[in-house]
Amino acid sequence: LRDSSRVIALSRMEAEQYKAMGVPEEKIAIIPNGIDLSEYADLPPKGSFKKKFNMNENEKIILYLGRIHRIKGIDVLVKAFADVVEKLDDVRLVVVGPDDGYLGELKALVKALRMEDKVLITGPLYGEDKLEAYVDADIYVLPSRYETFPMGLLEAYACGKPVVASNVYGLKGLVVDGVTGFLVEQGDVKQLAHSMLSLINSDGGAKEMGLKGKRFVEKNFAIEE
Repeated sequence: LRDSSRVIALSRMEAEQYKAMGVPEEKIAIIPNGIDLSEYADLPPKGSFKKKFNMNENEKIILYLGRIHRIKGIDVLVKAFADVVEKLDDVRLVVVGPDDGYLGELKALVKALRMEDKVLITGPLYGEDKLEAYVDADIYVLPSRYETFPMGLLEAYACGKPVVASNVYGLKGLVVDGVTGFLVEQGDVKQLAHSMLSLINSDGGAKEMGLKGKRFVEKNFAIEE
């Protein structure tokens, strides 16, 4: 590379890949994806999503929003949610996103665990409909086996929601453990269930984490930067 040249990486994972290819570290610039926060300045009123899907207004919502693919760890989430339901009755798991080859297995797992009335699968949502899901959610969960740079997590932050995510490359740099949410070991059903319960049962703790997540995304990932 010439002295004035740089390799642009969207994540630290990409930066490590370039370094492994022999690119000097000083020649690598990390410029992550950004989020247009103006789109989250005027959020829909709370309760719109629950009303649209005939949910009890007092129900707690654990939200997964992303592709329905095994790599996203949705099977781990459903199993952990089964543990949550044993201890907390008024809670619903909402799965939002397009099928990427795993929807049939997801539905079969939900049925096997006898949680059809506890898991709502909406399909993909866009625009105002997607924002309504974020607004009514209590926590956002992303238990992926592998990630690069998930925009859904930034969107959840922008809506003031705390996050529970896998401690994998691509996520551990986006979740400040114990501050904006919790990191859990990938595939650990019990730890995931415990973290979700801790947030749902917290007296104001989840809301405070959500506000810190909002400040975190404003400081680090605004599109202007």
